[in-house]
Amino acid sequence: MALDPQDLEGRVEDTVHFDEYKPKMGKDDAVIVATFKVFGKQPAMDLENFIEMGYDWVIDAETSAGEISEGRYIVFVEAERRSTYPQKFMSMISDLNNLTDVEDWKMMYFAKPDSSKNAVQKLSQDTLANSIPLSPKNYRDAQTAAIAIESILNTARVPRTKGDINEFRAFTRRPRD
Repeated sequence: MALDPQDLEGRVEDTVHFDEYKPKMGKDDAVIVATFKVFGKQPAMDLENFIEMGYDWVIDAETSAGEISEGRYIVFVEAERRSTYPQKFMSMISDLNNLTDVEDWKMMYFAKPDSSKNAVQKLSQDTLANSIPLSPKNYRDAQTAAIAIESILNTARVPRTKGDINEFRAFTRRPRD
């Protein structure tokens, strides 16, 4: 069944979550999982089919087996963690604008549980590129840095508060001028 313009009007929430869930089709460091919340099982399945059939860069799209809240389902969209992801994803969002009534898309990247980085931001190619690790190495480096910092603070017996290392980043070398 093909979708017509505005077929998903009032059905898709305006905030897309990234890396909140583990991928089914690969490892965390190699696959980005984007999730859309959709009202109604059939509209969720329609969105799943639209994405899976329309974009060759999508590894897998799947609708949650059950409701996450009353009448709401999640559509999981898995793709390779690559530098081209933001451009491809925003192209898909542009197509979704014809099917939904969402005008201002937002995003939330789940850096880690209870992180202040989990704040809602405007969805754009730039925010995707600056928020999500776009290579397996960058993803692993971010995870390793957080673990190392936490270990150092714990070993030094520094008094801790919840979420106190959320703004630490892995060191990256800058090019010479």
